Amino acid sequence: MNVIARTIAATMLALALGMWGAAGAGAHTTLAGSDPADGASLPTAPRTVTLTFSEDINPAFANIAVSAADGANRVSGPAKVDGPRLSAPVDADLPGGEYTIGYRVVSADGHPVTGSIRFTVAAAPGAPTASAAPAPAPESAPADETGPLGADSTTSILAAGAAGLLLAGGIVFWQSRKRRGGDEPPNP
Repeated sequence: MNVIARTIAATMLALALGMWGAAGAGAHTTLAGSDPADGASLPTAPRTVTLTFSEDINPAFANIAVSAADGANRVSGPAKVDGPRLSAPVDADLPGGEYTIGYRVVSADGHPVTGSIRFTVAAAPGAPTASAAPAPAPESAPADETGPLGADSTTSILAAGAAGLLLAGGIVFWQSRKRRGGDEPPNP
């Protein structure tokens, strides 16, 4: 095998290994569950809210808020991170109404994850409810947002790598035919 063919073969191998590694690069932390669950209707107010992610999160960059329709944050103490779980205590006198848990965390791989979930607390008989004004639109992305390196980017990377492999394979084929004299016209 000549030097050019070996160089092209090594390049093809490197591209193939790079594509194999790129497939996992799009996998980022996601919200795996919450307590209360998204859309839950609770008979009484929770004492704490807990979010569970698909992998450990960085405690230095974990933020959570529980807000009513009026926008007031109802978290009553510091948030706690335990591996993939983020929890925070909630006001003990949480009135009935609709609430939004907004979060922004940074996963172990440095990827920021933002989102929100909603839950409702039933009003006790004769008790006041949280403001019925419409909740403000969340400023964060949906929980399943994959960010700038999502599935579309991974597909693009894989497609570009496959095109590179095809191009390199074509060059190797052309070089091998040229060396054997396959491109010369036949003698009459």
